[in-house]
Amino acid sequence: MPREAEPSNNERAFILEALQQDIRLDGRALESFRDIQLSFGDEYGVADVRLGKTRVLARIAASLTAPFPDRKFDGIFTITTELSPMASPAFEVGR
Repeated sequence: MPREAEPSNNERAFILEALQQDIRLDGRALESFRDIQLSFGDEYGVADVRLGKTRVLARIAASLTAPFPDRKFDGIFTITTELSPMASPAFEVGR
């Protein structure tokens, strides 16, 4: 996965100054939370979470399959995630 870009000196100075003055770009106080909305989809395992203007859509699926006849007590557990490149330039499609 490619490294995230380091902030420039100007960006770093701006962030540090904003933190010292308790300022956020969206006008919220430094310790205030964004509005949270949670809704569940029509299908089982689908959730839509909104934090202010940020939106996350999550889908979870599971299936049971019969083990191979010669290995009846063995199983497989697999976790797969897909993250959009819109979330970060470090995320690649299909990886």
